[in-house]
Amino acid sequence: MKELKRTYTRSAVILAAVLLILLIVGSFADLPISRLLYPGKESSLGQFFAAFGELPAFLCLTSAGLLLAENRKRLPGLKPLAWLLGGAALVLLGIVLAVHEATDNVPAMPSWVALLVAVFLAAVSGVGLLLLTADCPVKTVLRFALTLVFVSVCTMAVIQIIKLPWGRARMRLIYDTQNESYFTPWWKAGSALKKKLVADGVSADEFRSFPSGHTGCAACGMLAILLPTLHKKWKGKERVCLLAGILWTAIVAFSRIRMGAHFLSDTMVSWLLALGISALGVRLFYFDKRVFGRIWGLLEPKKK
Repeated sequence: MKELKRTYTRSAVILAAVLLILLIVGSFADLPISRLLYPGKESSLGQFFAAFGELPAFLCLTSAGLLLAENRKRLPGLKPLAWLLGGAALVLLGIVLAVHEATDNVPAMPSWVALLVAVFLAAVSGVGLLLLTADCPVKTVLRFALTLVFVSVCTMAVIQIIKLPWGRARMRLIYDTQNESYFTPWWKAGSALKKKLVADGVSADEFRSFPSGHTGCAACGMLAILLPTLHKKWKGKERVCLLAGILWTAIVAFSRIRMGAHFLSDTMVSWLLALGISALGVRLFYFDKRVFGRIWGLLEPKKK
């Protein structure tokens, strides 16, 4: 645990510093960067990430659900049926969100395609984790599952709480209208402009630029750094697992800028939010023994 804490803390600090630098760059150069990167049309690759870029957050839910359901007889506190139902609810929620977001972001995509992809990836990631945790102590499994749920749910909730009232116009609206007066810096809410233009018939979705939901959900993939805690054969691979999550997040963030859906600052703020929530989740369930200890104490049967 000490090695994980050292690696995680060092990596989080370095990543946060890089993201802050990019946020500062975006604060001054959002519009020029988007002018350079957004070609004024959508691409097939951009649509792919629009549909499936958020999957890491949804797979966190399905994976946690499968772990809880599979370990229902070993988990204390609740009856096996209760753990099974709770796990099934998480799996269903993750798949429903995956299908909804895919078809909402790419309306031309048939629902059955989105469902097939979501179920397939949920099964692959879930079975992989079940194999990885076959000989894992149930306490470790619960700690991991709780972290996945906490980080993914909190990240999605925080981003939506900010996004809905903020009302920052997307680059594609600015490009289509050729009206750069619609541009606002990330720290300034665009709710007044949104109200006016929505009343004139502009879609409300064109004012959901800040922050980037895709980037925040993609950043949940950085929780892969915890995989080595589930099996000794993975020990020492923390950095590789984290880099995989970082790479996916960076690609998704770039694709959203390239699609005119977000500015650089939108993606960096989301990534920072996800990183902060992840750091909080890992601290609560891994590094602060008191928090998880109390949860386990409430679940564990009292000795007579």
